[in-house]
This record gives sequence, C-alpha cells and structure tokens, in this order.
Amino acid sequence: MVSWDQDLAFEWDRASYQRTLLAMVEASEASVTGWLGRSRTRPLEIKVMTRARYEAAFGSAMAWGAGAHYRAGAIHVNGGARLDGWFGGMLAHEMTHAILDDDGRGGLLPTWLNEGLAERLGLLARGQRDLDSNQRQELEGSLEQRHLVPLPARGVTSRFSYLQGYAAVLFLEQKVGKERLLALVRSTQERGWDRARDAELGWSERKLEEEFSYWVDHLQ
Repeated sequence: MVSWDQDLAFEWDRASYQRTLLAMVEASEASVTGWLGRSRTRPLEIKVMTRARYEAAFGSAMAWGAGAHYRAGAIHVNGGARLDGWFGGMLAHEMTHAILDDDGRGGLLPTWLNEGLAERLGLLARGQRDLDSNQRQELEGSLEQRHLVPLPARGVTSRFSYLQGYAAVLFLEQKVGKERLLALVRSTQERGWDRARDAELGWSERKLEEEFSYWVDHLQ
C-alpha cells in the first residue's frame, strides 16, 4: 500500500504525482527483486511524508539524519516533493531492506552487509555501477589510516560505514561472484553469520578483512 501527504503536490498536480509515485515504486520493487532473486510475500506499506510530519513522528534527529527508513513492514520517506533520481535511489535502498526482511530475518545480517546491499541497489537505481573517484580516495585514505576495518557488524551506522558496506559488497561480488554473494546472504539468514561465512567463503573474519583490505589497496 502506498500513501502520501497531499501537501507534497499542488492540487492540480496530485493525479500526476500519484501516477509517477506508483510507477517509481513498481519499478523499484521490480529492479530490487530481480537483482536479489527474491520477492515479497508479506504486505509492505510505503508512506511518503512531508518533512514536518516525518519530524513530528520520528523526532528531529531522525528528520535531520535520514532521507527515509524501513521499519517493521513499512518504508517511511522523509519528504518527496521531487520524484527525481535521488528519490528513486532512496526508494531502491529501502526496498532492499524490506525484501531482505520479508521473513523477519533481515536483522540477522551484519550491518555492513545489509546496508551495503541497500547502497549497491540504491546507487544502481541512480546509474552508478562502481565506486566513483571520491569514494576510492576515501577508502584508500581509510586504509592508510588503519580504520578501513573492522566492518561494522551491529549498531548505528555512520556515513562512512555505508561506504564501507557498499565497497565490501562490490568486493565480494567481484571476488566470488554475485550468486555466491546472494548464497551468503541466504545462508546467513538461515544459520547465522559465522557459520554462513565459513560455509560459503571458507574464510575467517580476519581473512575476510585481509582480502577486502588488499582489494582496496589495489583499486585502479
């Protein structure tokens, strides 16, 4: 179900806004479902809210720090007056969380993997398929300063942790292939991260971090 605050569009433009929004939601779900190879089986609510209503519902800290968030079967969007490329990428990001959590087990994924996949699909929706030059420089700088790893397993995410996760997902996709990456995701939700990592990659946590660091050190 998709709902939106009527103040997001002029009265004369609301029918067009509704059509465009629904088309973007359908396209986002189709692209995320196709990439992940899995689809929703439970209802999903998408609520596009004015910034004022979002702040009233979730507080100033959330309103200033989040463009949207997924929680318990619903995507809450912080503003939506412009249905543009940014909006489409944000929608794909949160749709990824929703689909990964369709069976209630999204929280079993390490934070870096969960957010990394969402960033991967959100940036794909905006046409970005790899790291850009600024992202490469930031990762290389973090490696030199010795804070590229550990990858965040749990807890509140920072701006850099989203980049860490995105880069780590790209690394695994290139190193072991997309199918094994997705198998790792499924296995983690079935048996837990440590057992899944051992079974699908044959790596310890330290080995994963070493391989990721080597990859970053040899970016071209």
